[in-house]
Amino acid sequence: MTAQERHLVGVDVGGTKILALVVADSGEIVARHKAATRQQGTPMAEQIGEAIDGALEQAGPSADDIAGIGVAMPGSVDSETGYLGTVPNVEIDDPKLVDALRGRYPVPVEMGNDVNLGTLAECWLGAGRDARTVVGMFVGTGIGGGVVIDGRLRTGSEDLAGEIGHMVLMVDGPECGCGNLGCFEALASRTAMTRDIRQAMAEGRESRIMEFADPGRIKSRAFARALAVGDELVIEVLTRAAHYLAQGALTIRHLLDPDMIVLGGGVIEACGEFLLPLIEREVRDDCMKGSRDTLRLAVSELGDDAVALGAAALVDAKISDLPIYELHAGAEEPEAASPVLTDEPEPVEYPHIDEVAFGSVTVAGETFEHDIHIRADGRVRRRRKKWARKDYGTSHVIGPRELKRALRKGAELLIIGEGFDSMVRMSDEGREMLAERGVPWEMLPTPEAAEAYNQAEGRRALLLHVTC
Repeated sequence: MTAQERHLVGVDVGGTKILALVVADSGEIVARHKAATRQQGTPMAEQIGEAIDGALEQAGPSADDIAGIGVAMPGSVDSETGYLGTVPNVEIDDPKLVDALRGRYPVPVEMGNDVNLGTLAECWLGAGRDARTVVGMFVGTGIGGGVVIDGRLRTGSEDLAGEIGHMVLMVDGPECGCGNLGCFEALASRTAMTRDIRQAMAEGRESRIMEFADPGRIKSRAFARALAVGDELVIEVLTRAAHYLAQGALTIRHLLDPDMIVLGGGVIEACGEFLLPLIEREVRDDCMKGSRDTLRLAVSELGDDAVALGAAALVDAKISDLPIYELHAGAEEPEAASPVLTDEPEPVEYPHIDEVAFGSVTVAGETFEHDIHIRADGRVRRRRKKWARKDYGTSHVIGPRELKRALRKGAELLIIGEGFDSMVRMSDEGREMLAERGVPWEMLPTPEAAEAYNQAEGRRALLLHVTC
C-alpha cells in the first residue's frame, strides 16, 4: 500500500465468526482476517479490535493510514448514534460498543445492520449493481433483509426498514425468536427447517440428515448433503420452505415492486440449486399481474464478503458526506452537486478505447458487452438503459437522468455514440439541460464517437451505445 491509496476497513460480526476486510476505494479486497466469535469471556469490542488489527497487519499500514472503519452487526442499529438495539443471535456486553471502538482507533468508526449493508454491497459490487431498487433476502439462522430504493439504502424512521424476516406470513403461526407469531423467518429460515425436521423425526419419520450434522446443530451444508442423497423428509421440508420464500418474495414485490430481489445467506448458498427453481416458478405464477414481468431474482455474487464490504461502503459514505442513509423514505433524492474545479484540476489519465464492435466495446484492454459511459474522472460505468425505457419507452432516447450521471465529476465536453445504425437520439429535455449547463456535446455513430473520444482533450465524458 502507498500513501496515495485510500483504504477502509469493513467488519462483519456474526454469531459464529468475525470477518474484517481492508478494502480499496474500488472495492478491491486488500487483506482479510477471520476469527471465531467468542460468546463469553472477551468483550465484543476487544474481539472486533483483534479482527481489525489482524487485517491491518496483513495489509501493512497502521490504523493511522486508513480512512475509516465500518462495522456490521446482526441486529437493529440506531443510524444516528451507532448504538445497538435488539441483537438476537449474539451476546453483546455493551450496546454502546461503537464508543469503545471510536476510542481505540484514530479514525471515523460507523456501525450498521449486517443485512442492510450486505444488500448495499450487492448494489455496489455484486448482483444488483445495474439495478436501482433492490431488496436483499438473506436466508440463514434467520431471514434478514435490506432495501435500496433509487440507489439509496432505506432504514426507516425507527431503523426497522428491511426487517423482512418479521413480516407476518401466517397469522398466529409458529412462534418466532422475536416473540411474535407467524413471522417469515419462523416459517422459512434454517432454524424453522431444523425445527420441522426434529419434530417430524420425533414423530417417527426417518431421515439421514443427522449423519451430516454437527453435534447439536444442523448447518446448511447438512441440508445440502441430505438433498444429494435424496432424503425424502429433507426434500419435503425444503420444498415447503421454498413455498414460503416465494410467498415472501411476492409480498415484497406487491409492496415495493423492486427491480431485483437478491437472495443470499448460508441456506441459499448451500441449497440454492434446489430452492431457486421452485421459488422462481411460484413467483412467475403470481396471479396479481403487473403491466410487465420485469422482476429479477438473483443470487448474491459477493458471498461471505458482502456484509463486510457493505460496512466499508457505509463508513466511506459517512466520511464523504454521501446520502447512503435516508431516514424518511418519502424524502426526495438531492441532485449531486457538480464538483468545483480549480484553475489547475487534478490531472486525469483517460482510458483508451481500443476497439468497438456490434454489441461490445474494449476499453484499456477490458471488453464490455453492454452500453457504457466514461465519466470525467476516467472511470467506466455501465449505462442504465432502464431509465430511458421508463421515461421514454425505449433505450434509444437519452434524457436528463442519464445525462446527470454521465456529467458527474465535472465534464466539460460530452461525446455520445448513437449506435451502429444511428438509432439513439437526444430528448428535448436533454438538449435543454445541456444548454442550461453550458456543456458542449456531439452525437456521432459509435465507431466515430470512440475515435473522437480518444482524440479529445480536457475533461470529457462519453456515453456509448454499442448496438443498433
